[in-house]
Amino acid sequence: MSEEEMSQEAHDEQASDFRPELQPFDEKQKELINHYLFSRTAYSLAAAALEDNLNVPLDHYQQKRLFYRDISDLAHFRRNFFDSVGNFLQLSFDTTYQLEIWDRQFHSKYNYSQSELSQAGLCTVKMGTAVETITYGKLGFKIRRSFEIEHEHLFGTKSQFYVAGKQVPWVDGLMLLQHQLKEHTLWLKGYILKIEDFT
Repeated sequence: MSEEEMSQEAHDEQASDFRPELQPFDEKQKELINHYLFSRTAYSLAAAALEDNLNVPLDHYQQKRLFYRDISDLAHFRRNFFDSVGNFLQLSFDTTYQLEIWDRQFHSKYNYSQSELSQAGLCTVKMGTAVETITYGKLGFKIRRSFEIEHEHLFGTKSQFYVAGKQVPWVDGLMLLQHQLKEHTLWLKGYILKIEDFT
């Protein structure tokens, strides 16, 4: 490539970094922008009201385990969970995961393991119940979370903690789990993660 061609290529690359001069928006573009800004404002107002009512930030609402948009939202969250903290739990404590879904509209039941979460993400249920179970095999602990499904949305209804098959108060169970995990992870010792992040 000649020096002149290289110079032209460099000039073209630089020119591509500059946006063309701004043109006035036409009526259709203004209508779309107005619709977008209206939606953003409505979302912001709804989020602020809900945050105020629940007293939790919604930026990472999935991590609160209170509600999910639908089953695919829960499945997506759990897939990410098992790519990080959950992977540590699997390797260290033989941790397993089970998601059971009861569809009241069609009287069907579905079961998904951790390796089947991508399939669970395709499941659509308008009305029913979902229960996720995390079993910490080597510790003898089990957590069950129940959700009511209405209009595809999942609303948390109950969290249960079991030790050696016997139910214990939720906070007591979390304290036992924290005690067991603190010996094995710097994330808890350094206060990088909270105990709920392991559930």
